[in-house]
Amino acid sequence: MPRDDGIAMSWFVKVEGRVYGPYTGAQMRAFIGEGRVAAHSTVSDRREDGFRSAQDIAQLKTWLDEARRSPGEKRPAPSDARTANFVIVAELSPASTPGFEAALADFGDAEPITPGVWLLRGAASAAHLRNELSHLLAREDRLLVVDASRDRTAWFNLGREADERIRSLWGRRV
Repeated sequence: MPRDDGIAMSWFVKVEGRVYGPYTGAQMRAFIGEGRVAAHSTVSDRREDGFRSAQDIAQLKTWLDEARRSPGEKRPAPSDARTANFVIVAELSPASTPGFEAALADFGDAEPITPGVWLLRGAASAAHLRNELSHLLAREDRLLVVDASRDRTAWFNLGREADERIRSLWGRRV
């Protein structure tokens, strides 16, 4: 892969067979920071072919490593964060579970309710939690974050159909 030295480098991301892009290096770095591109995301510098896992591309791996934080490392809340109550639902691989659970505690008071479900009280937003926690997830892991205090939700890796159903249901007026 060519170096991203600021000269019109383009990146493409493939999700469920659909190719998105082109994106600049700065956009890709931001997507990684936001959790929109993960280690297992399929990317290429060409639209037609050459797609590989982001973790297998040196520059993207560097950004992924920067975005990951060790469990227990302080996770800064967004500047506009207010304390809220969250329901976190995650389908995790055994390898992801310990780091995920440790990271939840970094955001506030977390209580496991049933396997794969936690209540969390902390200063964050649903999107911020999703972005921070998605760096800890493997390819097959799934995440749903519900901000019960502000009627907001954010999710990761649920697939196109679930995405459409959530958006439809959550957007309905009562």
